[in-house]
Amino acid sequence: MSTKPNNPKEIDEVLNSLEGIQRAKAPAFFYTRLRGRMERELENTGGPLVRLLARPALALSLAAIILILNATAIMKMWHEEKTLPTESAQQQLLASDYPMGTYPVYDETPVVP
Repeated sequence: MSTKPNNPKEIDEVLNSLEGIQRAKAPAFFYTRLRGRMERELENTGGPLVRLLARPALALSLAAIILILNATAIMKMWHEEKTLPTESAQQQLLASDYPMGTYPVYDETPVVP
């Protein structure tokens, strides 16, 4: 064999080696067994709820119901009047959250050892 990239003798040898090649054949009933295995795997994946939700009509109708419920909740919150507490009510809320009472640091009764 020569080191030339386009050696005609080498090219002819490679082409002649392909003369006896035939197309590969699958074993008998291969596609039937393959289809059966794929159908069994589809049946086993997920539970009944997953198979039920895999139906496009049901999935789209459930998505539409959820969107409608979300829209009604947003519209209800949008139209609801928001009343702001007055200044005295704000002070009372603040006072209840943060008590301002004084606490003695030290007890007035001494502890005798």
